[in-house]
Amino acid sequence: MTKRFYRIGMAALALTGLMTLFAATASMAEEKPRIAFAKGANSAVCKGEIQGMDRDIYPITAKAGQTMHVKVSNRLHLVLFHLQKPGKAEAYLPKAGTEDDATEWTGVLPESGTYKIIVGAMRGEDTTYTLDVRITK
Repeated sequence: MTKRFYRIGMAALALTGLMTLFAATASMAEEKPRIAFAKGANSAVCKGEIQGMDRDIYPITAKAGQTMHVKVSNRLHLVLFHLQKPGKAEAYLPKAGTEDDATEWTGVLPESGTYKIIVGAMRGEDTTYTLDVRITK
């Protein structure tokens, strides 16, 4: 009888471990290559695909005082983004934070460094998207 309870306990423990692992990996962020403009250009277009609750993160380096324009779109209007300030994990630009659900943003950058454009899907649906980024002086 004791061996049976031991086996049931071990099976329950293994199942709990697997469920924790799946929950931790269910919402993953994939860091994409740094956005770089072609020589002489001030804009770039990136295409991507979001699976479920995943996020794509696009680093882009810019200088204080430059104007950045970001737009994300797809056919079903299911994508949005957040703009994270350089070196600040929970600090976002105004009107492009976690509560704003931005699909388009234009503003003057407050500091120099590497910003992160974090793209996600509404309602956790799989979807393709296009990200347009432009920086002017």
